Amino acid sequence: MCNIMTEAITRHCKKHKYSDAYRDYWIAHPFCEICGNHADPPHHIRTRAAGGSDEAGNLLSLCTAHHREAHTIGVWSFANKYGQFQEKILEALDLEFPEW
Repeated sequence: MCNIMTEAITRHCKKHKYSDAYRDYWIAHPFCEICGNHADPPHHIRTRAAGGSDEAGNLLSLCTAHHREAHTIGVWSFANKYGQFQEKILEALDLEFPEW
């Protein structure tokens, strides 16, 4: 990734008091894990307010459209629609794999 992007991500994370782990995840995953477009700040599967961490297992790099979708349709619908994330989502939420 170019230095300018790394610096911009670092500034954003510092301004919003995100951890080094969050910053490192975003730098390592600058593109949406679904469509490949540029990613917004990483999405917390379990929100920080609900005790979620900034560790890689609790984060997804999503573009604006997919980030908005994750918040709009909810975690279960998102996990069903994008099955490649079901296991990661369940682990982040400390849940067993349900019978979909």
